[in-house]
Amino acid sequence: MDENEKILRRVFHSMTWIALVYYLIPDPILGRSKRIWLLVVLGTVLSFEALRLYFGFQVPGMRVYEKRRLASYAWASIAAAVTLFYFPMHLAFVALLGMGLIDPMIGEIQVHFPKYYPYLPLISWIGLAWIILMWMTSYSLLSVISLSIIGGIVAVTAEYPSIMIDDDFLMVVTPLFVLRGLEVMFL
Repeated sequence: MDENEKILRRVFHSMTWIALVYYLIPDPILGRSKRIWLLVVLGTVLSFEALRLYFGFQVPGMRVYEKRRLASYAWASIAAAVTLFYFPMHLAFVALLGMGLIDPMIGEIQVHFPKYYPYLPLISWIGLAWIILMWMTSYSLLSVISLSIIGGIVAVTAEYPSIMIDDDFLMVVTPLFVLRGLEVMFL
């Protein structure tokens, strides 16, 4: 992958927040639940991915190893759909913005400033989560700090390379399940 494709990949990652527009869309749309439309969008992405895999072509910005397996955009689309379908809005903001902003940061830090990895991404994820949770919930400061730290550790750890499941999925879904579990048990 050349430098322009790396930049394109980072830009697409940072645009993950667009999935959060889902919360601004009125429900229903054209007589159908917006959840149905979300499934249509996911189905379209996965249909394209199936065609890409069948015909064996690559999309600009893809890694070489993605040629014969689900590409990161497909994994991210599945993660966004799961997030929007099943998790509360404040956790969707934390997880989707966390992956969209911190994952590209991790890629750049590992290449250009490896001595700051994983510390700077972890601190950044924690700070982002802290701001979102303070803004979108009525949780105590201790709860927000605890959720932010635990979520950050889980998200940055989930980013580590995986053979079968892409980090664009794991970096969203793993902290979601952990944070939601903690909310249900303790808050």
